[in-house]
Amino acid sequence: MFAVAGWLLWAGIGKAFASSGVYRGKVVGLILAVLSLAAAGFFGYATLYASRQVPGAVDAPSVGEKAPEFTLADTSGNMVAMSTLLSEPMPGMEARKPRGLLLVFYRGYW
Repeated sequence: MFAVAGWLLWAGIGKAFASSGVYRGKVVGLILAVLSLAAAGFFGYATLYASRQVPGAVDAPSVGEKAPEFTLADTSGNMVAMSTLLSEPMPGMEARKPRGLLLVFYRGYW
């Protein structure tokens, strides 16, 4: 993806310098190129370095560890406990109890 973006940037700068009358001069092309490189550099910094500096959760369960008991609201607003999810059969699968529970955590910044 970065290679394609770099190639497009190089092609755009080449066109700006090749026909300066059409692309409003070499100065504007150079300014846009510098701004594009700055935006790409900031994106690379934010995704490759700054996102790894966020501290990890101290009390979070690790992979394979049993999650603590919890009660949350479902999509209908009914309160559902983890023990209920693990002990009662799911609708449409009354013949067998669930063998596990998959929890997905989204780490947000809001």
